[in-house]
Formats: sequence, C-alpha cells, structure tokens
Amino acid sequence: MAVTEPRFAHDIPAPHELDLARPLYRLDPLGRDFPGEGAALHRLGRPIVPVALPDPVVAWAVTRRDVADQLLTHPDMRKNPKYWEAYRTGAIPETWPLLQILTAPTMLVMDDTDHTRLRRPIQRAFTPRRVEALRPRIEEIADELLKGIAETEPGTVVDLRQTYAFQLPVTVICELYGVDDATMRRQLAADARLLLSSTTPAEERLGAQASIFGTMAQLIDLKRAQPGDDLTTALIAEFDSGGITAEELAGTLFLMLIAGHETTQNLLSNACQRLLQHPDRLARVLNAGLGHDPWPGVVEEALRLDAPAATTMFLYAAVDVTIEGVTIRAGQPVMIYTAAIGRDDSVFQDPHAFVPDRADAHQHRAFGHGVHHCLGAPLARLEARIALKALFERLILTAAEPLDAVERVPSLSSNAPARLPVYVTARERRLA
Repeated sequence: MAVTEPRFAHDIPAPHELDLARPLYRLDPLGRDFPGEGAALHRLGRPIVPVALPDPVVAWAVTRRDVADQLLTHPDMRKNPKYWEAYRTGAIPETWPLLQILTAPTMLVMDDTDHTRLRRPIQRAFTPRRVEALRPRIEEIADELLKGIAETEPGTVVDLRQTYAFQLPVTVICELYGVDDATMRRQLAADARLLLSSTTPAEERLGAQASIFGTMAQLIDLKRAQPGDDLTTALIAEFDSGGITAEELAGTLFLMLIAGHETTQNLLSNACQRLLQHPDRLARVLNAGLGHDPWPGVVEEALRLDAPAATTMFLYAAVDVTIEGVTIRAGQPVMIYTAAIGRDDSVFQDPHAFVPDRADAHQHRAFGHGVHHCLGAPLARLEARIALKALFERLILTAAEPLDAVERVPSLSSNAPARLPVYVTARERRLA
C-alpha cells in the first residue's frame, strides 16, 4: 500500500521538504483498514503528509486534530473545486471515483455567501427543537423494524446492517423529504451504494449519478403537483423565490438524501459491531443505573473510534498556505483523515480502545468543524441513541461469525462493516 513509506525516522523529510509531487503513502482505494492506515500515517511523524489516492490524484492528508481545525477554519482554504488546479486544468478524468460528489452543485462545495444561501433552508429544518420533534416517529420506526427482526425464525442469520442500520435512517430521511414511494426509496438506496463504492465500474457510477438526479427531478415534479409538509416542498419554495437555482435544488436533495442515510447507517453498524465485540462493556451499558443514560456516550465513542466517513475531501488552497512548516501550494487539495484524528493520541488517552463512557469522546471531528460542520449531526445522534437503546434492550444478539473478519465497505471514505451477521433472540420484557 505504501508508496515510499520510510522505514526509519531519519528517512522522513523535514516539513519544509515535503512535496505533493513525492507522496509518502498510497491510500487503499477499498478502505479495508482505516485504523491501520491512520496509524501508518501517524508513524510518519508529521501532522500533514502528501499521499496518493487512486491515480492521478494526490493530496495532503491531515491526521492531527489541531492542524485539521486550523485548516478547516483558515480563510484561504476553500471548498469550491474551481480552486483545484488539477481539476481546473482537466487533469482529473470524469471517471475518477469521487469526482461526481466533489463537483455536484451543493453546499458541500460552496464558499462564503453561496454556502450560506444553500445552507440556510436546510439549517431551518434541523434546529434542535425540530429534530427533537422527530423523536416519537423515530421510536415508532425502530419499534416496527425490531418487531420484524424479533420474529425471525430461530437459527436464521440476520444481517443487522441491512435490516436495521440501513432501514431506520433511510426511512427517516425519506419521510423528512417526502419520498413516500417505496420504489423510489429502493432506487435511491441502490444508486447511492453504486456511487459510493470504490468497486463500481466507472460507467455504472456515472449511470448511478444520472439516475439519482433523475429521481430528484421526479420528486421535484411530484412535490410541485402535490406540495406537502416536507423539506422538498420547502426547498422548491426557495427556488421559486430566486434563492437557489434548479441545478442547486437537485444537488441539495442529492446531497442530503445520500448523506442522511449513509453516514448514520455506518454509525449504527460500527456501534453495533463494537458492542458485540465487547460484551463486558455492553453489559455495563445495559446495567447503567436509573437516572443515567449511557447511550449518548456510546454514540460519541463510536463516532470517535470509527468515524462513519473516514476521510473528508477536499479543501483547496486559494493561495500558498504554510502550516506546521509545510507549504500547501495554491491549487493543491487537502484531505482531512477523520479516522486518524479520532485516534489522535495527543487528544485522547488510549485512543484505540473502545470506552463507551469516555468523558472526552465528543471532541472527535466525525461531523467536521467550522462553517461546514454537518447540519445533520443532531438528527444522526438522535437516531443512533434511539436505535441502539431499542435494539440492545429488546434483543439478545450473537455474532454468527467473527465480526473482526467481516469485510469492510469498499470505499475511500465510507467506513463500516459491509455486513453484520447475527443470531437474534428476543429479551424478556421487563415489567414497568
């Protein structure tokens, strides 16, 4: 996997000698071991190092939280790909795996007033009060799904990722956006998997993107004909008032519907995997005393230890930016290696251990930092707390095979086990 990973400390160039033209490490495009990869980058002893991604892309990878925070709030670091020299000059082929997500007209790749303009309508929908109002419906969805899982024939292997970790957030986000048609939901989910997987052939990935935008167009037409109390209708109103363009409307729906289920699915999958791998810690969580809710701590620790998006791409230097002795040249991309930041030993004690009641776990950067901090973070946290509590308090789960050997989602960013095979037994319900 390494490009020229040095064997000894004296082989590592001084900060001022680091050069993007000479990457020190080649990232695994299939994301088979993000923790191991992050540890390898930490061993290089530099908080920002040049790495190779799938050809022909190279980028600076940031692995320490303090440097990530500085760059994520730096006035000369931008999100718009127009600042990416290699993209601007046509050096990045249209078939490069993540190019569609990095260039679609969404708030993810906007700066300043354009970013604010696209973020504001979504921000109004994700206020703490509005998110908390979703609690009863999320609890209902979890209850409906768990009833079905509990009725599974004894001895049957259940894929918890597909039947629960995926189904709950995709139902929530689709209801929030008014995607009522089951066929449309299934199509969006299938296209999202193709788009985010590193193993999808280039032509299929482009087809999946086109299919998603086609589905968005159908949804917009449907909501124009039959407006509802949903975010799609609200965004259409913003478009009609001149706030956003038609392309930005479709792009915003694309981003939020994808991000709204993929990262939460990963969060739930990772948390379930860790709890099943550490039955002693699960027992401690389940036996927490009255008046103490342990599930927020479980969620934050899962976010820290196994960031749902292991990498965040990209920031671009608008002008030369020097940090920690390294000069990022104008036009060069910077990747935040979120999975490594969650295991930064200058921030977290014993960073590779799963500690559900870790007091400082919330200091991770799984949801970003600065003006691009994830708008859906409160909803993801609420969904995960409800879903995990309901799951483990109602069912006894036993791994059907060693979970540490289960393959990972093949992706440069999406971080989770591809399956969670378990046997299920219903717990005896406690009397009130």
